[in-house]
Amino acid sequence: MITTITFNPSIDRMYKVNSINIGEVQRVLTSNLTAGGKGINVTKVCKILKEEPLAMGFLGGFNGAFIKEELIKLGIENKFTEIKQETRNCLNIIADDKVSTEFLEKGPIIENNDLEKFENDIKEVIKDTKILVASGSYCQNMPVDYYEKIGNLCRENNVKFILDTSGEYLKVALKSRPYLIKPNTDEIKQLLDIDVESREEVILAGKKLLEMGAQNVCISLGKDGMIYLNEDGVYEAKVPKIEAVNTVGSGDSTIAGFSVGISRGYEIEDLLKLSNACGISNALNIETGFVKLEEVEKYKDLVKVTKLS
Repeated sequence: MITTITFNPSIDRMYKVNSINIGEVQRVLTSNLTAGGKGINVTKVCKILKEEPLAMGFLGGFNGAFIKEELIKLGIENKFTEIKQETRNCLNIIADDKVSTEFLEKGPIIENNDLEKFENDIKEVIKDTKILVASGSYCQNMPVDYYEKIGNLCRENNVKFILDTSGEYLKVALKSRPYLIKPNTDEIKQLLDIDVESREEVILAGKKLLEMGAQNVCISLGKDGMIYLNEDGVYEAKVPKIEAVNTVGSGDSTIAGFSVGISRGYEIEDLLKLSNACGISNALNIETGFVKLEEVEKYKDLVKVTKLS
């Protein structure tokens, strides 16, 4: 089973407008409301790829009830820990020029008893879990080393831990030797305080992350594809040019592709083709955390994977 953790989910509200003019009334052309959060996006795409994922994390209030109901509609099993505070909202405004502007709330404060309830739940779930994916930020008041704690639990139970986070959360969690991480170049600059402009610099940064504890490193290069590294070598995935509709959630869809491919035992070339095709399909659709199977199959064949060393 693939289990996903979203500690800080949200209701994602997307507005399409002609343009954003500060200080003026903004007329919304279309709007879309979805259950969001990076881990939830991963969960939704895993479901579309015909897996049966389990979603976990924290939910509270009206927003939390809405998210749980949306997952039920999608046939997604969930075991969220209920909290007293309200789950957050996130707003994404897309103008005609395709520029996306996001407003992300901090999220609720988590109490010690909330953590205790979550830990009791995950100790039960981990027994049936093959891949555990943790994505995104913490809620307020959570210990900075909590992803490390989750990673250690995975290692003790022979579960592959995929982590998609950044900053100090990622730096500390690397001590638990996660199976896969997926930083982009901006996140690497923040984490390692080094330049990552050229392909050679990206590869050196990836090797540094392997030394710090990651078993596999996928470095997202956006429209230029990705660099993937592990102890066996360095791989480059090149993706075709597309007319993106909404790139929010493409990284999460990529993680879903990795999760499914790893769960099914794919070799690296097929794993990179599937994960990148999922990211592409998400970018071609207005809904966040959504792919079309026919698009995934089409673009799998158009992703070019090369072993560099």
